[in-house]
Amino acid sequence: MVLRLTALVLILAGVVVACSSPATPTGTPARPTASIAPSSGTSSPGSTPTETATPSPSPDTTPTPTPTPKPTSPPTPTPPASSGALPTCAYKDVLTTHRAYADWAVTLVDTIYRLPSTYVPSDLVNTSKAGLTSGFYVRGLVIDDLTTMAADARAAGARLAVESAFRSYKTQIGTFDYWVNLAGYEAALLASARPGHSEHQLGTSIDFKSYGGSAPWNSDDWGTTAAGAWMATNAWKYGWVMSYPPDSSPALTCYKYEPWHFRYVGRETAAAMHDSGQPPRQWLWEHGAI
Repeated sequence: MVLRLTALVLILAGVVVACSSPATPTGTPARPTASIAPSSGTSSPGSTPTETATPSPSPDTTPTPTPTPKPTSPPTPTPPASSGALPTCAYKDVLTTHRAYADWAVTLVDTIYRLPSTYVPSDLVNTSKAGLTSGFYVRGLVIDDLTTMAADARAAGARLAVESAFRSYKTQIGTFDYWVNLAGYEAALLASARPGHSEHQLGTSIDFKSYGGSAPWNSDDWGTTAAGAWMATNAWKYGWVMSYPPDSSPALTCYKYEPWHFRYVGRETAAAMHDSGQPPRQWLWEHGAI
């Protein structure tokens, strides 16, 4: 009897132990309740994609490059303000500052500064109106003083004639090319202006010659002829100045000495240039032409 009771107790104890054991077999890893697949940019068919938290990027220690600005067309060069220091002769193509038709007395035209190709004064008249050679043209505003000067020169036995007056940009192309073909490019630069750089385009400059004579540059020095000597001494009194005088050419004027080339700037300005002893290019620079 005792043995039967003992066996019953042992059977009941086994049942209790069996009920408290885990359902998963020992040695098999527990299956995860949820599986998180790596994000690939697409989701499985029929399933709702679970949003995966994107980790915050670690700070980038590489410095951010400065954006390179887009290239732009270079601006038109702005000439420096007059400082009293005349620029050395050079061959550039900078539009001169005072290039309106009303600026005729102060427009600086040299080997650096130029006029637009479209610069053509609208008031051109024949030099015959001043009692000089027909077939050449100058601005009407020079005629009164030109007439008086021509008459006084003739009365003094130094009669004048015209070799050249207004030349357009297009005409100057041919003129410059002529000298290049005749003497070579380097020599032409000292004897003739490139297109746009000629004072003749202003309509206020004249190449004079002796009446009945040939081109003034065919003389050894036209300045020693009766007409040339009279002009060198008296032209400024009538508002005309020699653009390329002997004592400053080509160092300050950038062109060879030309005793025949005169530019009209008006009597007041011509007197100031004469009194200063400076060539027109230098005087204009120092008095704000640029």
